[in-house]
Amino acid sequence: MDTAHLKAFLRIAETGSISRAAQSLGIAQPSLSQQLLRLEDEIGFKLFERIARGVILTEVGRVFLERARHILHVTEQAIADARHLRDEAQGQVVFAMPPSIARLAGAALVEALAAEAPLVRVRVVEAFTGSIRGWLEAEKIDLGILYDHGSLRHISGRFLLCDQLVLTGPTGHFSAGHQAMLGDLAGEALIAPGPQHGLRQLIEREAGRAGIELRIDQEIDSLDVMIELVAAGHGLAVLPLCGVSSQIRAGRLTAAKIGSPPLQRTLNIVRNPAHVLTHASVIVERVLGQIVDRYGAEPGEMETP
Repeated sequence: MDTAHLKAFLRIAETGSISRAAQSLGIAQPSLSQQLLRLEDEIGFKLFERIARGVILTEVGRVFLERARHILHVTEQAIADARHLRDEAQGQVVFAMPPSIARLAGAALVEALAAEAPLVRVRVVEAFTGSIRGWLEAEKIDLGILYDHGSLRHISGRFLLCDQLVLTGPTGHFSAGHQAMLGDLAGEALIAPGPQHGLRQLIEREAGRAGIELRIDQEIDSLDVMIELVAAGHGLAVLPLCGVSSQIRAGRLTAAKIGSPPLQRTLNIVRNPAHVLTHASVIVERVLGQIVDRYGAEPGEMETP
């Protein structure tokens, strides 16, 4: 669809007259009429009805008007963004991360951008995946991290990291190298996020496959609060290793791998293609990938003590 035809259509709709629209566009009226006819042929419907004082939109024309405005806006934004690629990236990027990844890479991302792309500002929003899914669909954020985006329509993503899950307990609860099985969770007092969150759904799905009934004593939608409760001996929790490795090294928590092979989940960095793609968000996505790659390459980081 020719954008010149869309611009002509919008100008006719604004002026209510083909002759006035042609004059404002600086083209001959017959030429503008031909552009309108070609557009109507392509759509398959009449967009205007003639009246004594000019033209008015048909019902189809009124619907198409909003679509045409959106198409032109997106096209103009795409051209502007492409031109900006020649310049230094700038602007704010809103990036929602699960608490484990925010702990691992949030501060490092801000620091790396300050050095590499000082005109790019990233707003790191910490949230569980249930909230991130909704924000992506509503186009309230530029980027997000999810463990499973296949159930979301119109969401694109790429692999970021395999995240190992461990069963955590207070100091002295697990010995070094302890290996737990899913059956070991039966009867244990567990602390877990609410049912809408991806981690809870994964645990319950795996337990269901193994025929295990879990005992969830506390539902906590905060990684920091879960860590504090586990450290104080109020229960055990299945948590991402990347989010608790510092607590394990400090001796506040102990951990055991779960299952053989160990239980893990895949993290994906995702965006909504309907949301405007900016140079700044491309930079942020690349820098985060580099930070996570460095983390995964550090020997011993992904191993429980």
